[in-house]
Amino acid sequence: MAACWRKLAQDPEIDLRVIAWATNSSVSQSAFQPSIMDGVNCRLVNGDESDNVDLVTSEVNAFRPDVLVIPGWMSKAYTSCVLKLGANRPAVVMGMDTPWTGAPKQHLTRWRHYNLLKNIDHVVVAGERSWQYATRLGFAEHQITRGVYGWDESLAARPGNDNKRQGNFVFVGRIAREKGIKTLLEAYSNYRSQSATPWTLTVCGTGPLSDLVQGEGITPVGFIQPADLPDVFSRADVIVMPSYYEPWGVALAEAMGAGLPAIATEACGAAIDLVRSYWNGVMVPTGSVTALANALEWFDNNDTRLAKMAENARVAAEPFSTTNWAVRWKALLNQLTIGKRVAA
Repeated sequence: MAACWRKLAQDPEIDLRVIAWATNSSVSQSAFQPSIMDGVNCRLVNGDESDNVDLVTSEVNAFRPDVLVIPGWMSKAYTSCVLKLGANRPAVVMGMDTPWTGAPKQHLTRWRHYNLLKNIDHVVVAGERSWQYATRLGFAEHQITRGVYGWDESLAARPGNDNKRQGNFVFVGRIAREKGIKTLLEAYSNYRSQSATPWTLTVCGTGPLSDLVQGEGITPVGFIQPADLPDVFSRADVIVMPSYYEPWGVALAEAMGAGLPAIATEACGAAIDLVRSYWNGVMVPTGSVTALANALEWFDNNDTRLAKMAENARVAAEPFSTTNWAVRWKALLNQLTIGKRVAA
């Protein structure tokens, strides 16, 4: 999101202030460098402050925004701040990426968070599945906009190797069960045993299952900072996102924007927006080792189609670039208030 905020802040008509969790916060699961927020007027909240309602409220009151944006209902500090707004309250926008699954607890969300939701003027959702959830929370179509996430188009550069076959799959994400890492490793092993000249697999990320990332043809490289992703993508042909749960998946958009066709499970929210099977990638059933292995093999056997699929991947990702993200958000802000001061 830092690249998106930075792009929006560059607009002279927008005065942006961000109150965000620091990467060393107990609620953060990333290892981004603090410099990622360069160019953004922000207040980073550490682990001890993440539930400090008074801190967030005082920041908002001092800035006096025309529009206040909160990230769903997960943070007591942000939601309580909304409930404390006075008569001259700003317009309130809620970002939302949770997909509708029909789980029993989702049917109760509208009532569990009733006091918060009645104070929300507009919702920006990640994709189609979270749009469905928002409608079930009682928001009308005119109150919902798609596109809460964007990807940094500066990551699209692929120095020196554009459209050149590398023979390498890449995974980018947390090394955790919900990201489907076990499924990927088993599928890759099965694929490798059947291929005469198997591609390699680069695994980018850290997490509780990092010790499992090993084996012939597999290269674990740890957490990759955003600035280093272009080099990683330049040495790969296809991104693989085997997630069991993925509300959206910015890494998928980043890789496709860089010209990588994708293999993604049906659980990946971004895949619904981006991937069209055998045009710019392959969709596979969630959790299916066999289907994932078959998709890996398909790319191995059809590498002559990589250049065209790479071009199609870029086309599909373009609407979600930071530039287009900023255009959408500015239009929404103008729609709500025609104001020039925004707190996110």
